[in-house]
Parts: sequence; structure tokens; C-alpha cells
Amino acid sequence: MVGKHRTPPLAGHPVLREFLYEQAPLSLGVFGLALLVSYLGYGYLPDAEHPLPVAGIIAPIWHLVWMGFWTGYTMAVVGQASGTFSLAYSASILQFNSISLSPTSLLITFINPFGALLGFWRERQWNLDMALWLCVGAVLGAPLGPFIRVYFLHDPTPFKACIGVALLITAVQLWVEISPWYLRRARSQRAFKEKFDQTRAGHRQGGRAAAGLPGHFSIATIERSWRHVKISYWGHEVTLPTFSMLVTGFGVGVAGAALGIGGGFLLVPVLVIVYGLPMYVVVAASIPYVIVLSAIGLLSYLLLLPLLTGIPTSVDWSFGLFVASGAVFGAWLAAKTQKYIPESYLKPMLGTITGVVGGLYVVNYFYRLPFSV
Repeated sequence: MVGKHRTPPLAGHPVLREFLYEQAPLSLGVFGLALLVSYLGYGYLPDAEHPLPVAGIIAPIWHLVWMGFWTGYTMAVVGQASGTFSLAYSASILQFNSISLSPTSLLITFINPFGALLGFWRERQWNLDMALWLCVGAVLGAPLGPFIRVYFLHDPTPFKACIGVALLITAVQLWVEISPWYLRRARSQRAFKEKFDQTRAGHRQGGRAAAGLPGHFSIATIERSWRHVKISYWGHEVTLPTFSMLVTGFGVGVAGAALGIGGGFLLVPVLVIVYGLPMYVVVAASIPYVIVLSAIGLLSYLLLLPLLTGIPTSVDWSFGLFVASGAVFGAWLAAKTQKYIPESYLKPMLGTITGVVGGLYVVNYFYRLPFSV
């Protein structure tokens, strides 16, 4: 009929539009690059008969993509990249235990957060002022990590023990955050949780999706200087000292690059427990930080380490890209669903899983278990 405007098919489905126009091309682009790298580099695609030459393992493509998806989703929900879980899975289940695992994992943790980054940006869980000094610390600290990996953690058993420590830190953080002691201590956390639950209940009663964050939620910068950054979110204000952020970013950068993970396992507990930030705010700093740390760490393995030590470190580009293609989509999906998931359900589940796996790694270092880890 003349005078009437037809609504574009995807106009009423912004999430579907975002997936089709942004996330699907990104995930498929990384997947296509992995196929190209396999053909050009190896002359074949990895399957049950053709191993990944650098990793030295047999793992079909679907397995790598699936691994990336579930590790990307579960870790992005708690503000981290897939590295901690994918590193443990690669080392224990796939038996990828050479030094090349670390730079290959950094390739994954570099690409993986971009899906979450776009998703959290659209949800306004985003503030570069929070991330700036942490990222500067990562740039300074990450180049040191590869030297620790090569000289002190080249053997799989102590390396896995360090992965176990990382998992245990994550587990303790997740359990502490839901403990009555912590909720009594952190007033802003308690107030935020009450608002989250009330908003969620109101959405449910109104027949809408039970999101805990309001549509107007944002993380705003109130004040920034060389001494501190002050942010506000949903009626709360927090001051972050720049020097403390720089030192934290440096220390986490060293540890993250040494293991081959984005550093969220240390950064997130500091921001949550020390500064009392809720997980829905932490992602504004942790996601950009993981990308910067991973990029600098990867370049250090490829360029700086061989230049200064003469020790070459190869990256299994095919392995990393196939895993990253699944992780990008998983991280984006986490960004779209995080605000619907109560922390009281999410954190005990992830805390238990990471605690058990991490504990087995650490125990195996001191007492060889009767089964392989």
C-alpha cells in the first residue's frame, strides 16, 4: 500500500542482525583463515589420520571448534578469555605439551575476546579509562613471560602445576564472591546484587526477558588524572589508583605470557575482591586487557625470545585459529546472556569445576597420580 513503510526483516531482531552482520562473518572469517593456513602450511586438513604438525597431536576440526566454543563461553561469562580452560584441556585431554602450546594459546586468547568485546560494547559494559593503565602494565610485563616459560617451565609437570594454581585462584575468587563474609564486607557488591535481583524480578513479572541489568546501564568516567580514575555505574562510584593498576597489569602480564593465557585468572580477582567491582563491570577492563597482553606475549614468543636467546618457538596457527573461531562465537554469546544469569548459580558451578581440575594438577606435581592429568 502506498504511504506505508515496510519494516526491514531484521529491524525488530537486533541480536539476530548483530549475529548475521558482525559475529558470523568474524567467526567464519577466522575459520576460513584456519582452513587456508592448513592447506598452505601443511597441505591437508587435520583429521583422525592427519596430525597437527606443530602440536604433534591428532584432533579433528570439529573437536577444536567445539573446544573453543565452550571454553570461550564459560570464561567470558566471568570476564575472562578462554585461555585458562583451553590451556588445561589442550595439555591434558589433547596432550599438547610442548612449549609451542603457550604462544598457540596466546593466539587463541588474542582472537577470542573480540566476540565478547563487541557484545559488551553494545551492552554498554565498556570503559577504556578503566583498562588503560592495566594495558600499559601488560605491555611492560608480557615480554618477560616467555623467558620464564622457556627456562623454568619447559617440563610439562611443573607447567601443569602452574596451570593448576591459575585454576585454583579462579576457583577461590568465584567462591569468595558469593560468600556471606564477602557480601557483608562489600557494600557496593551487596547493593548491586539487590538491584540486579529486583530488576530481574521486575522484567520477569512484566513478561520480558529476565535481564538483571537495565537498558540504560553504562560505565561512565567521572574523573581521570595521572593519579587515579574514578568511574560510576548504576549509582555507585569507585576510584582506581593508576599506579596500582599499572603494577597489577605488569605482574599479571608476566604470569599470563609465561603460561600462555590472557591473565584474567589474576586480574579479575583483584578487581572484584580488592576494588569491589561486580563481574558485569569488570569485563570493561578485563576484555581489552586480555587482548593487549595476548598480542604482546605472542609477539615476544615469535620475535623477542628467538632474538635474545636463539631459542625458536613455533605457533600451531591452524590449531589456534580453529579453536579461536569457536571461541569468538562463544564469547559473544556470553556477552549477550551474562546479564540474565544470576551470579549465585554461575559462580559455584564454575568454581567447583576449576577447583577440582586445578587441585589435581597441583597434587600431581607433588605426588604422581595413578591416572594421567
